Amino acid sequence: MLAVAIRSRQWPTEAMARLKKPIVVALAFVPLTLSLQGMLGGQAVPGAAPKGTTVNVIVREAKPSSTEAERLVGGMGGTVAHELPMVGGFSARLPADALPELLHSPSVTQVWRDGRIRMSSLDLGGLLGGADSFPINKVWKQSIRLPSAYTGSGVTVAVLDTGITRVTDLGNRVLARVDFTPDHNGYDAYGHGTHMAGLVAGNGALSGGTYAGAAPKANVVSVKVAGRDGSTDVSVVIAAMQWIVTHRSTYNIRVVNLSFGTDAIQSYLLDPLDYAVEQMWRSGIVVVVAAGNRGSLPGTINKPADDPFVITVGAADLVGTASTSDDVVADFSSRGPTHDLVTKPDLVAPGVGMVSNRAPGSTLDLEHPAARVGDSYFKGSGTSQAAAIVSGVAALMIQAKPSITPDVLKAVLMGTANKNMGGLLGFLGLSGAGAGLVDATAAVNAALAGTYASKPANKGLLNVGSTGLGLVQLSRDSSALVYSDLNGDGVLDLVTGEVDALGSAFLGSTWSKAWPDNPWAPYVYEAVGWDGKTWGGKTWGGTSWGGKTWGGKTWG
Repeated sequence: MLAVAIRSRQWPTEAMARLKKPIVVALAFVPLTLSLQGMLGGQAVPGAAPKGTTVNVIVREAKPSSTEAERLVGGMGGTVAHELPMVGGFSARLPADALPELLHSPSVTQVWRDGRIRMSSLDLGGLLGGADSFPINKVWKQSIRLPSAYTGSGVTVAVLDTGITRVTDLGNRVLARVDFTPDHNGYDAYGHGTHMAGLVAGNGALSGGTYAGAAPKANVVSVKVAGRDGSTDVSVVIAAMQWIVTHRSTYNIRVVNLSFGTDAIQSYLLDPLDYAVEQMWRSGIVVVVAAGNRGSLPGTINKPADDPFVITVGAADLVGTASTSDDVVADFSSRGPTHDLVTKPDLVAPGVGMVSNRAPGSTLDLEHPAARVGDSYFKGSGTSQAAAIVSGVAALMIQAKPSITPDVLKAVLMGTANKNMGGLLGFLGLSGAGAGLVDATAAVNAALAGTYASKPANKGLLNVGSTGLGLVQLSRDSSALVYSDLNGDGVLDLVTGEVDALGSAFLGSTWSKAWPDNPWAPYVYEAVGWDGKTWGGKTWGGTSWGGKTWGGKTWG
């Protein structure tokens, strides 16, 4: 990951290595050879590995029911990370100089280098806990000039994510919980959705207001599309977007926060995922999307943040001060242009060292206990956090000017963004910053004054929206594998091609159907707020997703 020219951060190798503990089956397996080719940063390691070097591997056992291979790894000074029954083995970390013995063991049939699973943004994984060198961000509200006169009251933000755990800071403002996963409960088993919801609308009740979000009185609708491993399929996300469009009036949903993405490069003009976000936008919903955390090289914007209609948000590093003159774009924040040569991101928001609500017992909470802040909060960094802040600011603007349209709101955010980043080297600080750092007070005032009412964003794009006629397979992440019980035989099948996670033919035409007639409708759990109602839909079980997800840069 390349550093921004003004300010770079060196992430300790040892700390980063601790992050490579896979949560789901690691992909892109690379067979090992005795020469250890490619074990360290893709470079050949001739002869013996340097003393003290450790490696992450996936081991296939000769007898999966035996523990012989695990005991062997332990005897070598290694540790077993996760059992991986899908490949008949386990993941482990062990001294590199022990690899030859492992490779020759009769208890082992294959050893792979543990492949990397990239995620849309660092968020709650890549720089968390002991490996997160970023201190708690205590100045972001001053930096973006968050107003006190507006709180987002009466405005609803849909958080399309991993669900939301019941937390005091959200009170009774979670109006509905919708679950598109086999969990059928709406709660956050991964830990990402709760963190995003707190940054959008938490009131900081358990911290005396210190860790309140951007719109502390806004309402929230939780739309859960991913379970404990934090990953999902494009088809599930699109179905969830259809639910949001259909129910927007019921809950006054005016903003959708999408803190996720894939590295797919299909043109937005054809892509079904881009088509879906545009349909939400055209229905009157402001769509805020995280740019992604694939680093500072051009062309790293994730999908659907590549869509020209939506508001794409990168992450700013405030370097611990309320002044914007020393702010820079975070090293990890993705840059444009997109593969369609669209300039992105549109603007940036604080995304480093952000504290928000914790989901106790969730995957991220258990994997990164050092990221806990007290008993109720959690620290994370990424463009997902930045997007959540902008979603909250959008709620403030809508409270101030309820008639504002998505196009005008986007124009206001970009037109009022603070361009004073990087001081005298601002032209470098703004590389990857779009219009600049969000300025909440200026945005609310301009919305009230109607300053940009006659200058809406996207004006030249009216006739060049996505057709959605491309392939859903090309919307999926290049490293993602999706498994579902497609034929009901109890065995997980690889979901690939033009089918959804239910095994049905993928049909973009479902956008034209009322939600009760949507093919996903019978499988979706819905609850009003925290008071559940009986779920009477069909059973949807045995689904497993692995691949691009929401939070960490990588695990293994």
